[in-house]
Amino acid sequence: MDEPADLGERGRRMWRDSVGVWSLTPAHLVLLEEACRIADRLDLLHSMLRLTSADVNDGSGQFADIAGLLAESRQQSSALKLILAEVRQGQVGSGPAPERPAEGGAGVADLSQRIADRRRQAEG
Repeated sequence: MDEPADLGERGRRMWRDSVGVWSLTPAHLVLLEEACRIADRLDLLHSMLRLTSADVNDGSGQFADIAGLLAESRQQSSALKLILAEVRQGQVGSGPAPERPAEGGAGVADLSQRIADRRRQAEG
């Protein structure tokens, strides 16, 4: 798979490492690409925060407002976490099927299976 051309250093590393170990559907490759861009964005935000935090502590009496940068960094981190969780679930051919969760599982597949089981019980 070709690496997206517009990724930064961290995004490229994340792309190479991820496609090296995961087999993903095309839709999940799109999500991985976005996750790589977010990783690059987090590096940029981190750099901005480091520069700004030096200004906060310079003793001049002027304080930089870093609340917006911190909030954006937190939002990007949360988005990255969610996207990576989805990408991990999108692996194809990565091993044996997961075991069926215990009764009362929360997944859609589990719910569908429980409905089908109850219909069979009601019919027979």
